Amino acid sequence: MGGKKQTQDRRFRVLMLPWLAHGHLVPYLELANELHHRNFDIHFCSTPVLLSSVKTSSSFHYDKIHTVEINLPGGDFPELLNPSRHTTKDLPRHLILTLCKAFRMASPSFCHILDQIKPDLLIYDIFQPWATEAAASRKIPAVCYGITGAASMAFAHYLLRHRTTSGFPFSEICMRPHELKNLRKNYKNVDLDERIAILRAMELSTKVLLLNTSREIEGKYIDHLSAVLGKTTVPIGSLIRVQEKEKEKEKDVEMMKWLDGKQKHSTLYLSFGSEYYLSREEIQEIAKGLELISSANFIWVIRFPAGEETPLEEALPNGFLERVKGRGIIVEKWAPQTKILGHPSIGGFVMQCGWNSFLESIHFGVPIIAIPMHSEQFVSARMAVELGIATEVMRDDDGRLYGEDIAKAVKSVVEDKSGEEMRGKVREVNAQMKMKGKQGIDNTAALLSELCLSNNL
Repeated sequence: MGGKKQTQDRRFRVLMLPWLAHGHLVPYLELANELHHRNFDIHFCSTPVLLSSVKTSSSFHYDKIHTVEINLPGGDFPELLNPSRHTTKDLPRHLILTLCKAFRMASPSFCHILDQIKPDLLIYDIFQPWATEAAASRKIPAVCYGITGAASMAFAHYLLRHRTTSGFPFSEICMRPHELKNLRKNYKNVDLDERIAILRAMELSTKVLLLNTSREIEGKYIDHLSAVLGKTTVPIGSLIRVQEKEKEKEKDVEMMKWLDGKQKHSTLYLSFGSEYYLSREEIQEIAKGLELISSANFIWVIRFPAGEETPLEEALPNGFLERVKGRGIIVEKWAPQTKILGHPSIGGFVMQCGWNSFLESIHFGVPIIAIPMHSEQFVSARMAVELGIATEVMRDDDGRLYGEDIAKAVKSVVEDKSGEEMRGKVREVNAQMKMKGKQGIDNTAALLSELCLSNNL
């Protein structure tokens, strides 16, 4: 009893180091807030441009989270001399690996931060094995927090360990011809350090691996990952940030009123994340698919890369906006996603299967129409289909989308019986998760406290 009380009474210093992407910042911030409410003081480390973004987030609280700047070396990377490029947001995709290398070369600065803060624990991201090596040299335990699902992590581990997808023990997670082609092409362009970074990040994690998921979604993948890593894989539970009540923008108020006038489950929400941009061809085919299903209303968020903004009239098929008037709304850049997903008229979420949006869809009981675009998204899409909460839009062997296939997938969710079955299943999964409440994060906090305490004995 005395040991348990000592753990509860003591507060531990935690240094967090997320990857330099907004999609990683959000779950790290949510975890930071939850840990602060237990027995942890949080120091949040990132580049100045990302910390500026963090401080404008509704999840950031000055009294709970201490920010720590880390500056990337610019001399060896002229493409990254501008500090505004020290984030994946609006960064051309061909420079992502350069950003990885620059972050890795910031290790001396990070070592200085460790020496200043002297944390009891480091929580680091999946691309930063160098951070746990720096912590280990100072006898600081370091735990990897992967912000994607267990299935994605297990697949990545198998691929990197065996250098093939053949033999992965879960046949539901398979790669299509165009995905294999892209994998081979991209693999050739990545140097050895970057190829094995994810593998090493998982395997170097001290005793446990934290995942932004729940057993109700991915039980067998969580168990598999624990077995192959020889560590306790801890699902922290879904940490969904529901937008707080605040003064709404006029256009958002109008959008919600528009949704109020639509029938239950009659409306689609389409969004493909904050850092992926549809090609002109993809926009055209998605628009074609929406026109082929005249029974479905929709809200579609379209984003363009910085400096490549295009008038919607030019990006969309000629006359499209006029033809869908009354049943469709096109939004540029941003929409209040959680408010939209929580509206009873939303019947399906057309998405790329980015993990944050994936979890939000489950939280609000909305079935998924999956159009995976890159990275691990195909794993999440296939896992969701296996779970019974999604249908996936098929592509051809070259990876091309066709409006007819999009319409077919939409119809199965909006009009067919299968849509009701998916809706029932996603609500069942959500209800099971809600029954557990904060059990996942409570278990996480207890394990991390024991790790800190045992290291200080």
